[in-house]
Amino acid sequence: MGLALSWALQKLRSNFTGFVALAAVVAVIQVAQQLAVQPLNSILVDCLNPQSPGQINACSVAISNGAVSGVSLLVVFTILAFLATIGVYRAGIRATQGQPPSFAEMFTTENLGKYLLFTLAYIGLSLLGFIACIVPGFLVLFFLQLGPFYVLDKGYGVRQAIKASARAMSRNLGPGLVMTLLSTLVLIIGGMFYGILTLVTLPFSTLFMAHMYRQFNGEVVR
Repeated sequence: MGLALSWALQKLRSNFTGFVALAAVVAVIQVAQQLAVQPLNSILVDCLNPQSPGQINACSVAISNGAVSGVSLLVVFTILAFLATIGVYRAGIRATQGQPPSFAEMFTTENLGKYLLFTLAYIGLSLLGFIACIVPGFLVLFFLQLGPFYVLDKGYGVRQAIKASARAMSRNLGPGLVMTLLSTLVLIIGGMFYGILTLVTLPFSTLFMAHMYRQFNGEVVR
């Protein structure tokens, strides 16, 4: 665990510009996402304490309309963010092979279709899990989080990636839990200040997870 953290920090320092350039795309999407849902937040604040039947009715209509558009925008931007992170994931994988990051990682179509299908499956299964009983949603997020690495590194399909990620995480529950907590904390910090800190936290988290992914599979990190 300590080796993965120090390695991630060293790689980020030595390839800072390349990783920040890739993460900038994700940061822009996150800023746009927060700005897009801001009107719904304003409606909710204004309607916290309606005083008259007319205000209650107006708030009900506004919240109903805002909720539909807000949720739709949230889903769209979430999918866009997942797709945008493909460049960072690829750069993290390449870093474990001793190769520097390249902005071309964002535009190559290698395994793009598989990554898109896995992303949709991952989001869909997570949503179903949260709707079902919340806990299954967290389990999906935990056990399938290495799926993108299997898709982009080994070219696995959706089913293969799901099985491989679940198997790797189940065999490394302790380290996997610590990895998840640290990565989540780093990404939460990155979400502050309209996601600007994502420029640093996303590459660091991805590098850390890429190193752990190699460890879980008994593979050499260069």
